[in-house]
Amino acid sequence: MNSYFSTDALKISAAGGHLVSANSTTGELLFLSSATEDGEGKAIRGGVPIIAPWFGTLLGIEPSHGWAQRSVWEVTENEGLHAAYSQAGLTLNVQVNELKDGFSIALRLTNDTDNAETVQLAFHPYFKVSDIADVQVEGFDGVEVLDRLTDQVAPQDGAISFTEEFDRIALGTPTAIISDAERTITITAEGHDSTVIWNPGEARAAEIKDLGAGEWRDFVCVEPALLGADQQGVKVAPQESITLEMTVRATAL
Repeated sequence: MNSYFSTDALKISAAGGHLVSANSTTGELLFLSSATEDGEGKAIRGGVPIIAPWFGTLLGIEPSHGWAQRSVWEVTENEGLHAAYSQAGLTLNVQVNELKDGFSIALRLTNDTDNAETVQLAFHPYFKVSDIADVQVEGFDGVEVLDRLTDQVAPQDGAISFTEEFDRIALGTPTAIISDAERTITITAEGHDSTVIWNPGEARAAEIKDLGAGEWRDFVCVEPALLGADQQGVKVAPQESITLEMTVRATAL
């Protein structure tokens, strides 16, 4: 059975060290699928998945998005919520704190082995929106963007909108703003080199078993990521650490 730990506004799952709920003055910030799986060995669909020590299958390793989100972490309460997990000589620590209008989250990876390790880190937040058709993601105008569906790179022209499957890696680190009908969500990050923007669209969503019918309309993923040059990872020397941080703030319109 999975265990959960909460503060007034935050809820984290021991499975995956996974933030599953973040309330704010504008309401819930995170989407959680009605059909998600839960527990050890399962990846939760929604919230803020911890992606480590690789992203997708970019390093040619399975399972997709690494083992962190499928493992049971040790969770403790401090000023916020803290989760820790170690595997294969890599130690992960997550700290989540409440903010007045959102939350902050930090992920630290420490290499406890005797060899340099090639890794990737990311947050994969599912931000709750009113309807993806009415959403724009701003902040990336002029930034080079890799379209993962066509493998083409081109500068982003204006705000990002969504009419079908969208899976792109922005090769830059601007502040991202999700403009929704009744609020904006501002995402800032440190320690990243890319931002992944994703929504499956209707056709792809129909193939995702742990996503409820029509729920693809209810979220957008804006994901600060440390992927490395050409998305081939970064090397972490023995006994050294790297940290990825994300701050999320919501403002009512």
